[in-house]
Amino acid sequence: MKHVAVFGAGQIGRAAHKIILDSYFHNGINSVLVDANNANLRLSTVGGSRKNILFNFQDATHDEIVRLLKDESAEYVINALPFFLNEKVASAAAAANCSYIDFTEDDVMADKVQRIYEGTGLNCAVKCGLAPGFINYIGYDLVGKIDTPDSLLISVGALPKTASYDMAHPEHSYNLTWSVDGLVNEYIRPCRIKRDGVEMETPALSGLVKVILDGTEYEAAFTSGGVGSLVRDLTHVPNIHYMTLRYPGHYRYVRSVVQDNHGNFDKIKSIFSKTFPHTDEDVIVVYANALGKDEDGNPVRRSYSNKFYGIDGLTGIQSTTAGSGAAMLELMLDGKVTGIINHSTVALGTFTDTTAFKKYYNIGK
Repeated sequence: MKHVAVFGAGQIGRAAHKIILDSYFHNGINSVLVDANNANLRLSTVGGSRKNILFNFQDATHDEIVRLLKDESAEYVINALPFFLNEKVASAAAAANCSYIDFTEDDVMADKVQRIYEGTGLNCAVKCGLAPGFINYIGYDLVGKIDTPDSLLISVGALPKTASYDMAHPEHSYNLTWSVDGLVNEYIRPCRIKRDGVEMETPALSGLVKVILDGTEYEAAFTSGGVGSLVRDLTHVPNIHYMTLRYPGHYRYVRSVVQDNHGNFDKIKSIFSKTFPHTDEDVIVVYANALGKDEDGNPVRRSYSNKFYGIDGLTGIQSTTAGSGAAMLELMLDGKVTGIINHSTVALGTFTDTTAFKKYYNIGK
């Protein structure tokens, strides 16, 4: 029996826990859900609460979290807590001899977590959700099909399936489908890009472009985190960018909020929480485009686009993001990935061949 501890009982943590217990993982693997909300840290199964741990996760010591993991015989940790808690969780997971998976979009935190796991002999996979994660595997695959790649754009949008708005109120074009913390973070942190062979950072929400997929118009702008390790690892590609897809008008509104509040995380989070309604009716739009030349010097374009929807009572963002974490766990359990796992480690075909991808990346409406 393999034991997994899922940290975070928000949308993604609950979904990962459900996938592990309710699907193909149910034979030979057990999951406990570590709920760090509402002050008390508690563990539960799908059937309800198992026990209460009498300490606040924010104030919990490193040793207390290590003891918790050892008491549960955990061998793997899937961390779906807010990004600013990742270093704390990863440090305890490594000390408890647990392999580690998270979904973070935060570049600085991801680097810290990987440094914790260097030399431990354990498996560590950061940024392995939807974006970063799945979209990055697509990026590697596309440039690998071009003899001399010149540029790569990868982009994802988690959007409401339906929207009714006018350009005077573009805030009505967006609903919350995932973490408000993650949303704010990607809108205010600098974005890693590569331009003409030079790695650099550019402000979030800049570089607005129009994207048309299957007749539907979107807008895309630079946001942080989604590029993952592509900028660093794809040394032969001189231009690499990640952008987030939204319906037209959204970024004009968001830029005004960020600028008026001087990038203050808490103020922006409060405004977004009060402005954007939550929805379970979402669609995940994925688009990637690579340009370059073939062996004869002729221009070549390789692209990917798709839409994914929720399944088995999960929303689209839950099924794709938690499904990616489950796919990474599956690859670890099968010994197909080991050590410090970067996006270059995971071939697209290996990822899409997992049971998790085939079941939870649902293209049907």
